[in-house]
Amino acid sequence: MVVDEDLELHLEACAYLAGLRGAGRAYNTEKTYAGRIALYLSYCRGHGLDWANPSLAQLMAMMRWLVDEPAPSRSGKPGAAVRYRSEGTANAIMGTVGEFLSFPVKSAC
Repeated sequence: MVVDEDLELHLEACAYLAGLRGAGRAYNTEKTYAGRIALYLSYCRGHGLDWANPSLAQLMAMMRWLVDEPAPSRSGKPGAAVRYRSEGTANAIMGTVGEFLSFPVKSAC
């Protein structure tokens, strides 16, 4: 499940995740992809982008952002070590984003 800034279900993201489930993808895959899609949607909102129609330059900027910006702390504790995403992690996230953007939304959650 992915929610928007108003805590409403993001219908296209939910439909995509339901499509993964319908295709027999593992629960952990769905969970991982949900986080990646939520990250993409948050990035778009924070940068004033239309999530449904990004340009190649905008996607490339997100890819660079994924590597250059520190990732949130997993522990949530103040003073936790700063960590960065690898190029491989950024590629995996952008691969999921690409699949999401090419998914034909046929139904909602």
